Amino acid sequence: MNGDNLHHATTRRGVPFAPLALARMLSVSTTALAQSRGVMLDVAVLPGTPPRLIGDGEMLGMLCNAVAATAIAGARTGPLDLRLSAMPVGDDRVTLRAELTGCFDTGEGGGFGLELARRVMAALGAAMVLERQADGSRRLTLDMPAALPSRSADPERLMDWARARGGRLLVVDDSATNRMVVAGLLAKAGFSVETATGGAEAVVAVAQAPVPPEAVLMDIAMPDMDGVAATATIRSLGDDRARIPIIAVTANAQPEDRIRCLAAGMNDYLTKPVRRADLLGALERWLTP
Repeated sequence: MNGDNLHHATTRRGVPFAPLALARMLSVSTTALAQSRGVMLDVAVLPGTPPRLIGDGEMLGMLCNAVAATAIAGARTGPLDLRLSAMPVGDDRVTLRAELTGCFDTGEGGGFGLELARRVMAALGAAMVLERQADGSRRLTLDMPAALPSRSADPERLMDWARARGGRLLVVDDSATNRMVVAGLLAKAGFSVETATGGAEAVVAVAQAPVPPEAVLMDIAMPDMDGVAATATIRSLGDDRARIPIIAVTANAQPEDRIRCLAAGMNDYLTKPVRRADLLGALERWLTP
């Protein structure tokens, strides 16, 4: 990480990058140091992370690499785990999070507090928190801003993508007509579609199914448990199912409705009447290839 990279940091914020590629780069770039220290660093991308993001992937990678290298150098016992994930924050913006856990020392000044690193984080709008856990291990979270790519508006390309990918989806709506329409649009695109009549049924389908759906298309206004409450319940699950992409498909089209959905943990937001291209464009942004 050097001054030249910092000088150009603000000019690369609109470049597409893949979190999975970033994770692979981190694994490769830290292998020699980890092996020399006898440390195992496990790097992974958590489910529900978009396959593509827009931002300064090069600088984000450098920051993650600096964090990982410092932790490896100060590792005491046991493995180190680094997980990448993304959280929607509204207006097609997300926070890319790198979370590092394990037993490691950071040295004087926190280890990560070098002036250049601070300047890079400031230039990117990034933030870092280091916490000590009850068992003596440490957890470091590095939050960095990024954005989702624009939804594709090319129906033919989206159909080609959907048919090549396939996958299992859950459509949730208390209206039988709406369930039939949305499920039919997705089934004709090559997806296997299950349906639920309300929020409570959707929670059960996600939490208890032997194989959960890869994404949920969720109505909002439902009588038993609305889509916001159902999403909050799914997000509270204690495993990877809590990270399943949830896309609102609703007649509630006011700006405050979108804010409420995203605040509850939904990944994306579509308004009815919905077209197949809208559905596929949203799914493409959140489903891994």
